[in-house]
Amino acid sequence: MARFVLFATVQLCVILLCQGRTMDRCQIARELNNHGLPRHQLADWVCLVEAESSGRTEVVGGPNTDGSHDHGLFQINDRYWCENGPNPGKECNVRCSDITQDDISAAVGCAKKIFGQRGFQAWVAWVNKCQGKALPDLGSCGL
Repeated sequence: MARFVLFATVQLCVILLCQGRTMDRCQIARELNNHGLPRHQLADWVCLVEAESSGRTEVVGGPNTDGSHDHGLFQINDRYWCENGPNPGKECNVRCSDITQDDISAAVGCAKKIFGQRGFQAWVAWVNKCQGKALPDLGSCGL
């Protein structure tokens, strides 16, 4: 019986590790702030992440009409920004699997590059759900 419990516990841990991480609004804001996103833009970034991935790091969306997929918190597209192969590539010089990790450093780095080139308008979900609308209140997040 003890072996079964140990086995079941290990299996559960493996399953949970494979599912990625889901962050709530304040966790998203703190992580993005820690990764150097400007405080005055945090509400827009949080809105974007909530609209694109619901704060889930492992999400892969698609296929899109062009056959591409969107990856991670920011739903970064693999047609232009990340490489699906074993080596980093495309505009962000990153593997798509790297931007679906619990450590969001690669995802934030790529999102910063996209923002630098195209602004928030690069994300359709931001345009549809955040632009000109009430943004998330981060007042209780302690930032």
